[in-house]
Amino acid sequence: MKNIRKIIMLIFLILIFSAASLTIAAADSDRDVPLMYDTAGLLSESERKSLDSKLEKISEEHECEVAIVTVYSLGSKSPRDYADDFFDYNGYGYGKNDDGILLLVSMEYSDWWITTHGFAIKAFSDSDIDRMADEFLPYLGRGEYRKAFSTFADLCDEELAKARADSAFFSVKRLVISLGVGVIFAFIITGIMKSQLKSVRYQPAASNYVRKDSININVRRDLFLFSRISRRPKPQSSSSGSSTHRSSSGRTHGGRGGKF
Repeated sequence: MKNIRKIIMLIFLILIFSAASLTIAAADSDRDVPLMYDTAGLLSESERKSLDSKLEKISEEHECEVAIVTVYSLGSKSPRDYADDFFDYNGYGYGKNDDGILLLVSMEYSDWWITTHGFAIKAFSDSDIDRMADEFLPYLGRGEYRKAFSTFADLCDEELAKARADSAFFSVKRLVISLGVGVIFAFIITGIMKSQLKSVRYQPAASNYVRKDSININVRRDLFLFSRISRRPKPQSSSSGSSTHRSSSGRTHGGRGGKF
């Protein structure tokens, strides 16, 4: 009987691992093109493979796909629409929310655009993208494409690491707040239960503890001692954040772009 139970448990575990493998394979097959997709031919084959491996590593580490796409012409589309549609219709994005960031470079009129989706919208604010562009665009303008794309990948790695750390911090903070609220409610409930068990209750007025006619007070005065005024600076609204828009597929994207 014990052996039969072990065999059934083994079969059950095999089925679970098989289902997990199929799920992972299906998730990997959603993307139709590589993360480094150089249709404009700006890189050598070895450079393309090296950058693709780098982008894959960063994407897996942060669970957010980082992609670079080069084309010669955008056709009739704007850089924003082209980047959004390329991301949406080629299966880019990590996990169920398709978290990802994509840099589009079009050579015909020197256009660039960064589109973000899912967690990447939160991770890359407008000011973050502007700062990143200041670092990789000079290389792009000089035709140092490998250096430009490698710099972009490194910057994405840094920003995603900070965003994940901040996300973890706020998760811990929410947990601590939840525990604190739970402790407060526990004290309230136990306090109520404890008070119901007492026959003698606390009296807030001191006169209740004085024996009748044992003391005679002739003068009673209220003395004003001091006052305290606390001043706090008014919180200033923050201009940080990511502006968003809807793509042709109806999904929400963030991003910015320009010329190089």
